[in-house]
Amino acid sequence: MAVSGLTTESETRLERKRARNRDALLASARVLFTRDGFEETTIAAIAEEADLGFGTFYRYFTDKEAVLAAILADAGLEMDEVVLAGDDVSRPAAESLTNLIHRFIEVGSQNRDVFALWWQLTIKRGERPEAPEGPESSLPFKLGQAVRGIISRGVAAGEFDETDPLFASYFITSGLLFVLGPYRPSEHDDAAFAAHTAELALRSLGAAIPHTPAVDDSRRRGR
Repeated sequence: MAVSGLTTESETRLERKRARNRDALLASARVLFTRDGFEETTIAAIAEEADLGFGTFYRYFTDKEAVLAAILADAGLEMDEVVLAGDDVSRPAAESLTNLIHRFIEVGSQNRDVFALWWQLTIKRGERPEAPEGPESSLPFKLGQAVRGIISRGVAAGEFDETDPLFASYFITSGLLFVLGPYRPSEHDDAAFAAHTAELALRSLGAAIPHTPAVDDSRRRGR
């Protein structure tokens, strides 16, 4: 093999190792932050949980805040895949809203530990849970926009009662964000929670209630 080929292979192997180390640190921090709390978790504990040296931590992150930001960013990307997917206007608005609610709760539940930590920290520190890039890049804003767009379409098509889409989207978005908070009982079944939330949303809009949830299975994670 040529020298250049060996160099490329070595660089690729090193990149994979770096990615594994970073992922291990993130996974360990997520476990410890959730179990022990952010303030109580030390950088040494994160490195030990990841089976890495203390100094290795600083090759990837400057401090605990940077790790937390990376964890929240990863979870945020998963949520963005749901709220920024776009409204399929070929479907009835009631079906689109139901699908959005089910997908949001499914992905949100898979990241409940992260978002519960997020809420707890912002409440404890007295800060608004707002994205660093500004309010328009925050999850509540993006979710509200997605819900509002579907409601506006439903009202225009006569599927929903005449209502203020902005006010209605605030109402529905607030209910959906509850799934990310630390106060939702953990014993609640996600599918049942999503079904009840969707039914409440549709009733508030004067829409017909589907007999079964109109979940788009092709867009569920891992399928």
